[in-house]
Amino acid sequence: MNYQISRAGQTIGTYDIEALKAAVLSGQVLASDLAWTQGMPEWKSVSIVLAGVCVPPSQGSAISAERIRDVASNHRAMNLCLLLSIVAYVIYLFLAGGLQEDGNKAALGMLFLGFAFFGVGLFVFWCIKVYKLADALQAGPAFLWLLGMFVPCLSYVFVLILSQKAGSFLKANGVKVCFLGADTSTLP
Repeated sequence: MNYQISRAGQTIGTYDIEALKAAVLSGQVLASDLAWTQGMPEWKSVSIVLAGVCVPPSQGSAISAERIRDVASNHRAMNLCLLLSIVAYVIYLFLAGGLQEDGNKAALGMLFLGFAFFGVGLFVFWCIKVYKLADALQAGPAFLWLLGMFVPCLSYVFVLILSQKAGSFLKANGVKVCFLGADTSTLP
Protein backbone atom coordinates (compact mmCIF):
# COMPACT_ATOMS: atom_id res chain seq x y z
CA MET A 1 0.00 0.00 0.00
CA ASN A 2 1.50 3.33 -1.09
CA TYR A 3 0.94 6.57 0.80
CA GLN A 4 0.96 10.00 -0.84
CA ILE A 5 2.72 12.49 1.42
CA SER A 6 1.88 16.20 1.39
CA ARG A 7 3.49 19.21 3.06
CA ALA A 8 1.95 22.69 2.85
CA GLY A 9 -0.43 21.50 0.14
CA GLN A 10 2.34 20.15 -2.09
CA THR A 11 2.88 16.44 -2.75
CA ILE A 12 6.42 15.52 -1.72
CA GLY A 13 6.39 11.85 -2.60
CA THR A 14 4.79 8.43 -2.51
CA TYR A 15 6.05 5.78 -0.08
CA ASP A 16 5.15 2.27 0.95
CA ILE A 17 4.97 1.76 4.73
CA GLU A 18 8.61 0.65 5.15
CA ALA A 19 9.96 3.46 2.98
CA LEU A 20 7.77 5.92 4.89
CA LYS A 21 9.20 4.71 8.23
CA ALA A 22 12.72 5.16 6.87
CA ALA A 23 11.91 8.61 5.46
CA VAL A 24 10.53 9.73 8.83
CA LEU A 25 13.54 8.44 10.72
CA SER A 26 15.92 10.12 8.27
CA GLY A 27 14.06 13.44 8.50
CA GLN A 28 13.03 13.50 4.84
CA VAL A 29 9.36 13.23 5.89
CA LEU A 30 8.10 15.06 8.98
CA ALA A 31 5.69 13.59 11.51
CA SER A 32 3.46 16.63 10.87
CA ASP A 33 3.25 15.97 7.10
CA LEU A 34 -0.04 14.59 5.83
CA ALA A 35 -0.49 11.08 4.42
CA TRP A 36 -3.25 9.55 2.33
CA THR A 37 -3.80 6.22 0.59
CA GLN A 38 -6.69 4.72 -1.28
CA GLY A 39 -9.50 3.83 1.11
CA MET A 40 -8.73 6.57 3.66
CA PRO A 41 -11.61 9.06 4.02
CA GLU A 42 -9.26 12.00 4.67
CA TRP A 43 -5.60 12.97 4.97
CA LYS A 44 -4.02 12.16 8.34
CA SER A 45 -0.72 13.18 9.85
CA VAL A 46 2.17 10.81 9.25
CA SER A 47 2.49 10.41 13.02
CA ILE A 48 -1.01 8.91 13.13
CA VAL A 49 -0.38 6.64 10.14
CA LEU A 50 2.83 5.42 11.74
CA ALA A 51 1.48 5.20 15.29
CA GLY A 52 3.79 2.28 16.11
CA VAL A 53 6.97 3.96 14.84
CA CYS A 54 9.16 5.90 17.22
CA VAL A 55 9.57 9.38 15.72
CA PRO A 56 12.37 11.49 17.13
CA PRO A 57 10.70 14.32 19.07
CA SER A 58 13.11 16.90 17.70
CA GLN A 59 11.86 16.67 14.13
CA GLY A 60 8.62 18.35 13.23
CA SER A 61 7.22 18.64 16.74
CA ALA A 62 7.57 22.45 16.97
CA ILE A 63 5.96 22.88 13.56
CA SER A 64 3.22 20.43 14.45
CA ALA A 65 2.43 22.08 17.78
CA GLU A 66 2.41 25.51 16.17
CA ARG A 67 0.09 24.30 13.41
CA ILE A 68 -2.26 22.68 15.94
CA ARG A 69 -2.42 25.92 17.96
CA ASP A 70 -3.00 27.90 14.75
CA VAL A 71 -5.87 25.63 13.73
CA ALA A 72 -7.34 25.77 17.24
CA SER A 73 -7.28 29.57 17.55
CA ASN A 74 -8.70 30.20 14.07
CA HIS A 75 -11.32 27.47 14.55
CA ARG A 76 -12.55 29.03 17.79
CA ALA A 77 -12.62 32.55 16.30
CA MET A 78 -14.49 31.34 13.21
CA ASN A 79 -17.08 29.53 15.35
CA LEU A 80 -17.52 32.62 17.55
CA CYS A 81 -18.13 34.71 14.43
CA LEU A 82 -20.78 32.24 13.29
CA LEU A 83 -22.53 32.37 16.65
CA LEU A 84 -22.21 36.15 16.93
CA SER A 85 -23.66 36.69 13.43
CA ILE A 86 -26.74 34.63 14.28
CA VAL A 87 -27.26 36.34 17.67
CA ALA A 88 -26.78 39.81 16.15
CA TYR A 89 -29.33 39.08 13.43
CA VAL A 90 -31.92 37.91 15.96
CA ILE A 91 -31.32 40.99 18.15
CA TYR A 92 -31.61 43.27 15.11
CA LEU A 93 -34.91 41.69 14.07
CA PHE A 94 -36.28 42.04 17.61
CA LEU A 95 -35.24 45.71 17.98
CA ALA A 96 -36.27 46.67 14.45
CA GLY A 97 -39.68 45.09 14.94
CA GLY A 98 -40.27 47.18 18.05
CA LEU A 99 -39.14 50.42 16.40
CA GLN A 100 -41.23 49.73 13.33
CA GLU A 101 -44.36 49.31 15.46
CA ASP A 102 -43.62 52.64 17.16
CA GLY A 103 -43.12 54.30 13.75
CA ASN A 104 -39.78 55.76 14.80
CA LYS A 105 -38.08 55.93 11.40
CA ALA A 106 -35.05 57.91 12.59
CA ALA A 107 -34.21 55.38 15.30
CA LEU A 108 -34.87 52.54 12.86
CA GLY A 109 -32.40 54.11 10.39
CA MET A 110 -29.76 54.55 13.09
CA LEU A 111 -30.26 50.96 14.22
CA PHE A 112 -29.83 49.76 10.64
CA LEU A 113 -26.63 51.80 10.14
CA GLY A 114 -25.18 50.58 13.45
CA PHE A 115 -25.86 46.95 12.67
CA ALA A 116 -24.64 47.40 9.07
CA PHE A 117 -21.25 48.72 10.27
CA PHE A 118 -21.05 45.97 12.88
CA GLY A 119 -22.02 43.34 10.29
CA VAL A 120 -19.42 44.47 7.76
CA GLY A 121 -16.68 44.47 10.42
CA LEU A 122 -17.71 41.04 11.65
CA PHE A 123 -17.85 39.68 8.11
CA VAL A 124 -14.33 40.94 7.29
CA PHE A 125 -12.91 39.42 10.50
CA TRP A 126 -14.81 36.19 9.80
CA CYS A 127 -13.42 35.99 6.25
CA ILE A 128 -9.88 36.44 7.57
CA LYS A 129 -10.39 33.61 10.06
CA VAL A 130 -11.90 31.31 7.40
CA TYR A 131 -8.91 31.96 5.12
CA LYS A 132 -6.37 31.39 7.91
CA LEU A 133 -8.11 28.22 9.11
CA ALA A 134 -8.34 26.75 5.60
CA ASP A 135 -4.66 27.57 5.08
CA ALA A 136 -3.60 26.03 8.42
CA LEU A 137 -5.66 22.90 7.71
CA GLN A 138 -4.28 22.67 4.17
CA ALA A 139 -7.91 22.06 3.13
CA GLY A 140 -7.37 22.98 -0.49
CA PRO A 141 -6.82 26.48 -1.83
CA ALA A 142 -7.73 28.85 1.01
CA PHE A 143 -8.96 31.53 -1.39
CA LEU A 144 -11.72 29.15 -2.58
CA TRP A 145 -12.99 28.84 1.00
CA LEU A 146 -12.84 32.63 1.19
CA LEU A 147 -14.85 32.98 -2.04
CA GLY A 148 -17.45 30.62 -0.56
CA MET A 149 -18.09 33.23 2.13
CA PHE A 150 -19.57 35.53 -0.52
CA VAL A 151 -22.28 33.04 -1.56
CA PRO A 152 -25.41 33.98 0.41
CA CYS A 153 -26.74 31.24 2.70
CA LEU A 154 -24.19 28.70 1.42
CA SER A 155 -21.47 30.54 3.34
CA TYR A 156 -22.88 28.97 6.51
CA VAL A 157 -22.57 25.54 4.93
CA PHE A 158 -18.93 26.22 3.97
CA VAL A 159 -18.19 27.41 7.51
CA LEU A 160 -19.78 24.32 9.04
CA ILE A 161 -17.81 22.02 6.71
CA LEU A 162 -14.56 23.81 7.53
CA SER A 163 -15.40 23.68 11.24
CA GLN A 164 -15.98 19.93 11.02
CA LYS A 165 -12.62 19.47 9.25
CA ALA A 166 -10.89 21.53 11.95
CA GLY A 167 -12.58 19.53 14.71
CA SER A 168 -11.49 16.25 13.13
CA PHE A 169 -7.93 17.54 12.70
CA LEU A 170 -7.74 18.66 16.32
CA LYS A 171 -9.21 15.41 17.67
CA ALA A 172 -6.79 13.38 15.53
CA ASN A 173 -3.95 15.32 17.14
CA GLY A 174 -5.11 14.69 20.71
CA VAL A 175 -6.93 17.97 21.35
CA LYS A 176 -10.31 17.91 23.08
CA VAL A 177 -12.90 19.84 21.05
CA CYS A 178 -15.84 21.55 22.77
CA PHE A 179 -18.87 23.47 21.46
CA LEU A 180 -16.96 26.51 20.21
CA GLY A 181 -13.60 24.88 19.51
CA ALA A 182 -10.54 23.45 21.18
CA ASP A 183 -10.20 23.05 24.91
CA THR A 184 -7.08 25.19 25.43
CA SER A 185 -5.90 23.03 28.32
CA THR A 186 -5.35 20.12 25.90
CA LEU A 187 -3.30 22.09 23.34
CA PRO A 188 0.36 21.14 22.89
